Amino acid sequence: MHALYLVMDPETLPLARDIFKLSQHPTQNFPFCVMSINMTCIALHALREEALSKECNRRQQVVGVLNEFYVATFLHLYQLWKSQQKTISDSGFVLKEVELFAKKNPKQMLRRLDVFLRERRYPDPTAQRPSPCLGGRGARSEGTRGKEMHFTGVCELPLNMEGEARLI
Repeated sequence: MHALYLVMDPETLPLARDIFKLSQHPTQNFPFCVMSINMTCIALHALREEALSKECNRRQQVVGVLNEFYVATFLHLYQLWKSQQKTISDSGFVLKEVELFAKKNPKQMLRRLDVFLRERRYPDPTAQRPSPCLGGRGARSEGTRGKEMHFTGVCELPLNMEGEARLI
């Protein structure tokens, strides 16, 4: 579900593309979906160990915080992997490093994600930005966070001319 969240949110889709592109790199490649499962595992461990409790209580939600923390964790991995030229042989060490950092610094991880997404949204530093005071945690609070996602079931797909269901 987290990988789906990553690609379904218009704000995080460009990041998902960047991570996927890095996963296909000739020397820095890694199995994207396996790494995604590892990020989910790290996020769930942080939740179980109550590292996310303050944020969940503050927002009065768990799933939204967990989804955002998953993306923040994947972003942290991506930045480490890319900047330090990591390869698949480094993956075990990198995953341990990411997990330790994520559990010790959940608020910082979420803040870094907000800053990263804001900079993506407003690449020009002189551009007008919404005041963080207005929306709680910045413009992200007005985005897709907290919105319910609706998925189309296979039986609900529109029929084409021949009457066969097709995926879009």
